[in-house]
Amino acid sequence: MIKINDKGLTLLEVLITLAILAVITASFFSLFTTTNLNINISGKKVESVREVKSILDEINSKITDAKIKNDQDFKGVVEEILNKRGYHNNYKIFDNDNDFFKYQNKKIHCLIERQNIYIESTDNSSISSNVEKIKIILFYDKGKKNVQISTYIPIKEDGNV
Repeated sequence: MIKINDKGLTLLEVLITLAILAVITASFFSLFTTTNLNINISGKKVESVREVKSILDEINSKITDAKIKNDQDFKGVVEEILNKRGYHNNYKIFDNDNDFFKYQNKKIHCLIERQNIYIESTDNSSISSNVEKIKIILFYDKGKKNVQISTYIPIKEDGNV
């Protein structure tokens, strides 16, 4: 009588096990790759938001301290700050929304608009104030993505805010 050894695995069983492990491993690599890509994209966005907020804070600080007489002075302060931060000839300043949102091979688009804000109270009295609206778009990822942040800066008129 011949004894059969049942303690080992056949070649077919080993190949099927390896194929199942390969599928599972490939799915984990895909998961890690996608997660790493999303982390990098989020990091670029966070850096862009931080940069734009920092630029707007510096503009607000400089405008508050400066004597701004007209829109050209305001634009000059913005240009000075952008140049100081290393964006020489890599920004464009707009005075209206036309083409503001279209990527034009410039890293930063800056929109400067003078606006008048009216605030009415419950007793029918109102307050009017002139402000400069500054909106900055910073393009990243070769212009495919961007962040947009805006702020309003009160304009000093006759020494009053």
